[in-house]
Amino acid sequence: MKKQLTSVLCTLSLLTGINGYAQDKKIIPCKTYDVMEEAFKNDPQARTNYLANQVLLKQAFEQEKLNQNQQGATSAVVYTIPVVVHILHTGGSENISDASVIAAIDQVNRDLARIGSDTGTIAQPFRKRYIASDIKLMLAKKDPNGNCTNGIVHRYDTRTTWDRTGNLTALYSGITWNPSRYLNIIIVKDIVAQAGQNGIVVGYTYKPGTWQTGSNLDAIVYNYGYLSGLQARSLTHELGHWLGLDHTFGNTNNPGVSCGDDGLLDTPPTMGYFSTCPSSMSGNNCSSTTTLYAAGQANVENIMDYSSCPKNFTSDQTAVIRGTLNSSVSGRNNVVSTTNHVTTGINNTAGCAPIADFLSVNGAYTVCAGGSISFKDISYNATISTYAWSADNGATFSNPNAQNGNATFPNVGTCTVALTASNAQGSSVKTRTVYVVDGSAQMTGPAMESFEAGLPSYWSVINNNAGSGAWEASWDAAYDGGASFFLKGSTLGANQEDVLQTPIYDVAGTIDPGFEFAIAYAKATSTQNDVLKIQASLDCGGTFYDIVSLSSNSLQASSGGVSAVSFTPTAEQWKVVNISTLPKWNGLTNYSSVILRFTFIEGSAGFGNNIWLDAVNLTGQPNGLNKFTKSIRYGLYPNPTEGEATVNFTLSDAATVTLLVTDLTGRTVSVLQTFQLSNGEHNLMVNQNNELPAGVYLVNLTVNGTRIVSKLIVE
Repeated sequence: MKKQLTSVLCTLSLLTGINGYAQDKKIIPCKTYDVMEEAFKNDPQARTNYLANQVLLKQAFEQEKLNQNQQGATSAVVYTIPVVVHILHTGGSENISDASVIAAIDQVNRDLARIGSDTGTIAQPFRKRYIASDIKLMLAKKDPNGNCTNGIVHRYDTRTTWDRTGNLTALYSGITWNPSRYLNIIIVKDIVAQAGQNGIVVGYTYKPGTWQTGSNLDAIVYNYGYLSGLQARSLTHELGHWLGLDHTFGNTNNPGVSCGDDGLLDTPPTMGYFSTCPSSMSGNNCSSTTTLYAAGQANVENIMDYSSCPKNFTSDQTAVIRGTLNSSVSGRNNVVSTTNHVTTGINNTAGCAPIADFLSVNGAYTVCAGGSISFKDISYNATISTYAWSADNGATFSNPNAQNGNATFPNVGTCTVALTASNAQGSSVKTRTVYVVDGSAQMTGPAMESFEAGLPSYWSVINNNAGSGAWEASWDAAYDGGASFFLKGSTLGANQEDVLQTPIYDVAGTIDPGFEFAIAYAKATSTQNDVLKIQASLDCGGTFYDIVSLSSNSLQASSGGVSAVSFTPTAEQWKVVNISTLPKWNGLTNYSSVILRFTFIEGSAGFGNNIWLDAVNLTGQPNGLNKFTKSIRYGLYPNPTEGEATVNFTLSDAATVTLLVTDLTGRTVSVLQTFQLSNGEHNLMVNQNNELPAGVYLVNLTVNGTRIVSKLIVE
C-alpha cells in the first residue's frame, strides 16, 4: 500500500458545473465562406472545380439579365424548388413542430415574392430595385423511393451538434436526399463554431459548384432556434448562398473589416454591418463606379448583409439566383424541372400514412425488473388518428391506446416494445428493445477496487462517442498497488464523453457508507475545460444523475497542474477525493441497488492531457456487523497476513456456518465451505495453503443467514 497522500474533501468551492467556464456567446449569422475554405484546404481540386463553375454561373447570370426588361420586371417563368427538411433530434426542444417549419418556409417565400409586411419601409433607391423573383419553395410529397412524404423528416439522430470539420461525407451520410432533385435543409440543435470562437452559428451552406452534382454535402445546415418570425430571414440568407449569391461585403464571413463587393452593380461596395442598422443614405465610405446610387449610399437592409434589419434583394441578385436555376451547375436546373416536379410529387394533394416513432421519456431503455418506463410519441409525416402500444416478455401498458405509453417490466431479459400509429391512409409500426435487469447488488459491504487485474468483474467501459480513446488499465502509475485506470487525453476529440462504470452497490446494506477515490490529472493548456462527473443510477443504469462535477481547474490543483507533456503522475501528484458529505451522496444511502460511474467529458478544444483513477472505495461497515460481531466475539487475525489467517468466533447455540472468500469485485476465490457447528468457540482457517496471491480480499462468514464481511490484506 502506498502512503496516504493529500485528501481532498469536495466542497462547493471545489466544484464547478460543466458550463462554469462558458462566457456569453455572440450570434454568428453565417459560416458559408469559412466552411468552403475548409473544404478547399482539404481538397485543392475542389477549389479549381468551383472557380470553373463560377464562370458558367456568370454566363447564366448575364443571360438572365438580358431577359429582364428595363423596368426590372421578371419574366412569366415561375421556378418551384422541391424542399425536404430534415430535423435531427434526440427528443428535446430541437424536435421542432411541422408548423414551425411551414411558417419559416412561408417567410422565405414572402421574401422571394417581395410581399413581406415591411417592404414599404425599405430605403430608396433600394426599394425600387427589389423585384419579385417568381421563385417559391414547396415541400416535397414523394421521397427518393417514391413513398408519400410531407417533406418534413423528424430523424432521431445524435448528430444534433453539428461539427463542420473532419469526415464531412460521414457527417451528412444517410440524411440528405439527392440534391439535384431536392433542396435539403438540415435543422440541428447547435453548429460548432471555429476553434477560438465563442458564438452561436445560425447557418451555412456550400455555394453551387463547390461539390460535384449529387454530393450529399449540398445542403443548408441551420440552427433550430432561428426559424420563428423574421428570424427565418436568416434561412432566406442561406438560400441566397445555395442559389449563388455572395455577401454584399464580399466572399468573407467578417463584416466591418474592409470594403468588399459581390460583383453586382446594384449592390454598392460596403464593409458590411453586424447587428446594427444605420441609415442607408450616408456613411458608406467604400468607393464605387456604379452610377445607380449617390455617394455614401449603402444597401444596409440587404438580406445578404449581416445587419439587424434585412428586408430586400436587388434586381441583379434576383438575376443571379434565377440564372443559377437555369444552370446545370450542381444540378440546379434539374431541381426546378417539370420532370422533377413529378418525381418529387410537389403538386400532390393526397395525404400520407404516419411514420411511427417513439422515445423513452428519460432517454433510458434499461430498467430494473419490476420497474416502469414512460414513452412519448414522436411519430411524424401525417396526422394520426389511433395509437396502439404492445410489448412481450410479460410487460404491460397502463393505457395501450394512449398517444404516450407507460409500461411495467416484471421479468428479467429483453423486451420488445411496439407502437402502431394509424390514420385513414394507413399505418406503420416502430419497435424498440428494453433491457430488464436484475437489480440485486453485485457488491455488498465495504469494497475497494485498485484495478490490479485490469477491468474488474461487473465494471464496464463505455465510449459514448465511439472515439479513439477510452478508459483503460495501466501499470505505469498507481495510488494503491501497481495498477490504475486512465484516459489518454491526446486521443480525445472535442466534447468526447467516456465512462467507467461500477457494479451495483448495496449502499443501504452498509453502516455509515461513504465514497472516495484517488485521482491525478493535468491540463494540456490553461484554457482546457475538461469535466469529470461522478454520477449515480437507481434504476439499474437506465438513467444517471450528477452527484458532483469536477472542473479541470479543481482536478489539476495539487496534482499535475498545466503541462503540454503527456502526464504520468508521481506519488505526490495523486489526491483522494471524498464525496461522502455531499447532499446527493447522502440521498443514496437508503438504496440497495446503486450504480456509480466516472464520466469524463473532454473540453471544447479537444486533445488534452491525461486523467488517472485508482483506489475506488465504498467505505463503511456491513449492516449488522457491530452488534452481531460483539455477540459472537468475531475476530480475523493476523490482518494483514503473509500466509494463513484465522476466523475466530463463539456460538451460543448450534448453527449452520458458511465461509467464502472473494476479491473486491465479488468474484469467488475460494471454495464455499459449509459447517454444522455446536455451541462454543470455533476457528476457521483462510489461505491455509497460501493459495491467495498478495492483494485485498473479502472474507464472508454467514451464521444462520446473518453475514459478516471483513477485509483481509494478504502481503
